[in-house]
Amino acid sequence: MLARTTTALVFFGIFIFSMFSNVSWAPHILFGIVTAATLLGTHEFYSMARKKHLRPSPWPGQLVAVAFLIDAYFFSFRHFALIFMCCFWVLLLTQVFFKSTNFSIGNTGASLFGSVYVGLPMGVLLCMFRFPDKWFPGIGETVHAGGNLLIFLVVTSWMTDIGGYLIGKPLGKHKMTPVLSPNKSWEGLVGGFVFSILAGILLREFWPGMKPLFTVAEAIFLPLLLSVVGVIGDLAESAFKRDAGVKDSGKTYTGHGGMLDIIDSMLLCAPVFFVYLEWVRPHLIK
Repeated sequence: MLARTTTALVFFGIFIFSMFSNVSWAPHILFGIVTAATLLGTHEFYSMARKKHLRPSPWPGQLVAVAFLIDAYFFSFRHFALIFMCCFWVLLLTQVFFKSTNFSIGNTGASLFGSVYVGLPMGVLLCMFRFPDKWFPGIGETVHAGGNLLIFLVVTSWMTDIGGYLIGKPLGKHKMTPVLSPNKSWEGLVGGFVFSILAGILLREFWPGMKPLFTVAEAIFLPLLLSVVGVIGDLAESAFKRDAGVKDSGKTYTGHGGMLDIIDSMLLCAPVFFVYLEWVRPHLIK
């Protein structure tokens, strides 16, 4: 637990600097962090696929994932359709010309899924950070809206894990999914909900610049929604690991396992948060 906490605090410090520093190049640090996380995450996914005797195309798949990041960071996903179409072509051509015909369906599917599963949600994080004026016109720069959106998303998601651990460890009696994740309990799930909602309320009330972005109702509802989605993301990655016969997706960080073990919940939370901001919130907040 100490190793996990130390690693998380160091990472969080760099994360805060890259989002809120007035240094002009600081945002590019976040882009670098997200790119590194994406490359590691796709690498770990393809490594798990190989344990199932598949032969995905890691370099083309990672290239497609990074293309999502570049489009999100610099162009607010304006070229998404083109990149997605090229994604199919690159991976299909790689399979046709450079791979054996054995397991062609599985190989192509694993290559495509790995790039989208990791690259697209990480691109969503960058898009929310860089272009918050889409949802908060006129106040984005004054309240560091992009950084605050990510803080709200990441902290509430992390608090779900922390609450689940602190409550589930001593009080967890009823296993939620014994096969996929034996340590998860229904008591821990409720604890995660409570911690996440409290974090959302406290962030709105006390974190500088957060109050103009979220109503009180949103500060309660969104953490609950993100907690549910985050648990599903965690269980989905656990299913992949069980299928591949591994305990951790990799050995990237001390005490945390692999990169996918760190970002698994975020891979579902980020797109859901984006969908809320893009399509749901405009109809609720007039």
